[in-house]
Amino acid sequence: MNRQSPVSLPEGYLDFYKNLETWQNIQQSTLKKAYQNRPLDVQELLFSTNKPILASVNFELEPGQFKKTYSDLLLFLRKERPEIGGSLDKLENNLDHLNFDLLPVKLLEEDQQHFSALAEVLDVPVELVIFTVDHALRPYLRLWAEPYYSTIAQDDFKSWNFATICPFCGSKPHFSRIRGADGRRFMFCDRCFTEWETRNIYCIHCGNDNPHSIQYLSVDGDMAYQVYTCEECKGYIKTYDERQKGQLNDLFIANFETVYLDMLAQEKGYTSHDDN
Repeated sequence: MNRQSPVSLPEGYLDFYKNLETWQNIQQSTLKKAYQNRPLDVQELLFSTNKPILASVNFELEPGQFKKTYSDLLLFLRKERPEIGGSLDKLENNLDHLNFDLLPVKLLEEDQQHFSALAEVLDVPVELVIFTVDHALRPYLRLWAEPYYSTIAQDDFKSWNFATICPFCGSKPHFSRIRGADGRRFMFCDRCFTEWETRNIYCIHCGNDNPHSIQYLSVDGDMAYQVYTCEECKGYIKTYDERQKGQLNDLFIANFETVYLDMLAQEKGYTSHDDN
């Protein structure tokens, strides 16, 4: 995806996330060579438990392998972000003291208290600890979720009751898209890349579906990228409308590319309701 952003973004900002996604793709490809797919009836699991797949099924994550992936991410960050080298040194020096069996669990549970305590012990910013665990885990989540993308995204998969969380990994989505072929709306999980359908005129945060209190914000000349806003809970979520400019291939990058829409929504008093 190459387009002219309507606002100036910080130099190197998008390049960093594009390079990060490339790194994650390489990690996923490497891991896939030794991964054995687990056949699952995801519809049966979701609707019998009313929980995301990862809350019901334990996928194999060998702590030693995750430690290696985490270490490789630190090397990537050292190259891309040399200005944080001091904090990266502290993480690398404590690799043998980190619990790589527990860290993914705490991340998906959004246990802020755990990461705050860990960051204090390591003497590094808590945001960096969460960022590194999060992005080291993403290649695994995408590898596990990939076999079920088409099932979860199919047109008759409409009974998932929680639009505000991913039906596979339970993470909170920050982006949606309007499909060009038929105008249907799909949520997108930027952690595991799962998509699932939800109603078009609908607030994913509070369930409000009153068309008079669901509105849209956009920037002049950039109508394909919009913000759904809700007057009931003052929540918002960004959306790409494929009908405006055609197919979009990389929603992960689009989320970062449209940070100006987050700023626009927040300036007008709306929130993503994202505690993290």
